Amino acid sequence: MYSVIIMLDTKKITQQAKKIMDDFVKELDKAGSKNLDFTVERDANIRDDKPKLQTNADFRDRMLKNAPNVKNNCIVAEKKKW
Repeated sequence: MYSVIIMLDTKKITQQAKKIMDDFVKELDKAGSKNLDFTVERDANIRDDKPKLQTNADFRDRMLKNAPNVKNNCIVAEKKKW
């Protein structure tokens, strides 16, 4: 019984969301948003020009040695096993 109610609610919510998006697009068309420019001019780059960290081969070797499962110099970890 609950799955039927959930399916109906999901269908109703999907229909409402579609209507909201369609109405939003119609309003944007009315406002003439296709001719607007949404770019932002910036004076300077946001990123700092810091040098990249140098990798330490000894550290990498120690990390791979401590890892329980390694394949092709990469640590293999389990995925989505909760």
